[in-house]
Amino acid sequence: MSAPVPSFEAATLNTQHVIVHVDAAGQMRCVPSELSVAGPDVLIAFHLDGSHWGFPASGAVSVGNPGNQFPFPSWTLNEKLAALLDRNTEKGSFSYTVTVQNTVTGHRRHLDPTIRNDA
Repeated sequence: MSAPVPSFEAATLNTQHVIVHVDAAGQMRCVPSELSVAGPDVLIAFHLDGSHWGFPASGAVSVGNPGNQFPFPSWTLNEKLAALLDRNTEKGSFSYTVTVQNTVTGHRRHLDPTIRNDA
């Protein structure tokens, strides 16, 4: 069963970007490591920079305790681009996990940065 498709007015969304770097040794870092989100209904786009690494087809980005701020699971648009909707109606910090997968071996790596909702 596939994940529900978000229903929202795309024209009303802000977009913020996170670059996920993976080096030759498989070490990950996100820029920014703590994303400050302002304004309602923010689409967070995750761009992967790393040879032989891609986002998995599902679960590329997951929020530990999403509440109603992250009402849909992330979706992977292609192996280098994933997205997550943040309603940003409540202030707070949210830990999330970014998962990447080696396109040759299938080995997965994870990193746990933070999203800070400024509501």
